[in-house]
Amino acid sequence: MEQNKILNETPEQIVLTPNPRRIEINHVHPARAYGLFDSETGTQVSEFKKGTDGKVEFANLEPSKHYDVGAIEGMGDEKPQFTIAWTPHMKDDTETILKNSHNLPVIYPQAYTIKDNGSNSNNTFDIADYKGNTVGQVMNLSQTGDKPKIRGIWSLKIKDDTQK
Repeated sequence: MEQNKILNETPEQIVLTPNPRRIEINHVHPARAYGLFDSETGTQVSEFKKGTDGKVEFANLEPSKHYDVGAIEGMGDEKPQFTIAWTPHMKDDTETILKNSHNLPVIYPQAYTIKDNGSNSNNTFDIADYKGNTVGQVMNLSQTGDKPKIRGIWSLKIKDDTQK
């Protein structure tokens, strides 16, 4: 019931301000927490911040890095650690998007969901595009059992169809 309530609310909006580099997450859900990942390495680079104040902000970010945003549910008082592994056919489109933004804020265009196929006992989950195709994996490095669960990834990475 709680999950359906979250799905019916306004979806999160992830906004990247190029200069100074800042990420703002609007329409956050109080049951979720949000964290940043280095888009190149998939390493988590921030602790998760709970979405209890209506918005979450990450300021003073490294301008040379590209960031993905992850959302989790069921955080509690833990300090979870996750990592992302994108499939090789994903390309980082951040620089192209920022060059065409005229230094204005950019809304993240890609929202990826987490596939829960019921066989996630090893704490590894598939990341899926809007068609349900797997585009990567995310792993819970905290090994805390059922909690917390990763719920979504926002990225400037897109599927590289030029190789087909």
